[in-house]
Amino acid sequence: MTGAEGLAWFLVWATTDEPEPCVGTFLVPGDSPGIEITERWDQLGLRASGSHTVTFREVEVPYEQVIGLTPYGPAAEQDNRAGASLHLPLAALYLGVARAAQSFFHTFAHERVPANLGHPVARTERFRRTAGEIEVLLTAAEQLVFGGAARVDAGDHAHRPEQALGARVLADRHGVRAVELAVRLLGNPGLARGNPLERHFRDIQCGPVHAPQEDISLLAIGTKVLNP
Repeated sequence: MTGAEGLAWFLVWATTDEPEPCVGTFLVPGDSPGIEITERWDQLGLRASGSHTVTFREVEVPYEQVIGLTPYGPAAEQDNRAGASLHLPLAALYLGVARAAQSFFHTFAHERVPANLGHPVARTERFRRTAGEIEVLLTAAEQLVFGGAARVDAGDHAHRPEQALGARVLADRHGVRAVELAVRLLGNPGLARGNPLERHFRDIQCGPVHAPQEDISLLAIGTKVLNP
């Protein structure tokens, strides 16, 4: 769970142990007795996010701190459309990673002067073409994500959940592609552990892993367009 050690509240999706189980969201205070945080987070990317394993052992939760209890079954399945707008900030976060990678790419291009060239690689057609493609990818994704977020903030009900899910899908695709292009052009230096671009490359891989993943989002979008 991301930021587990600093959370004031945990929102836990869980099933009750009644004869006829119900499913709902349990609001658990972060300082409740019985919460154990195990530092096992050692992933490819986002290593500094503190997304450790959280175990709840006989933690008491008052009934008034349980939200949306519903009988166990198909009706209790997660509605990816209902929380679609929440994925816009997540998409923006990973676009920030991609922009950081782009910034390093630009710095490298201006400072790198090969002996056989005599001037910065930023002046070469190859680097300029790639810089242009990276900019187009990120700008297009930002327009969808930030534009959608502005409409949600303004209470625009015409902005559909499918649009938010679609913005997240394209932001993930474009962000990953943009950083891959930068790494490819830098070559081996881009994969050196002491190079910030290597970290950005690892971090951006975590974007498409977040739920709902691309196949689930596309299924929700496709279901809606085929069944208006």
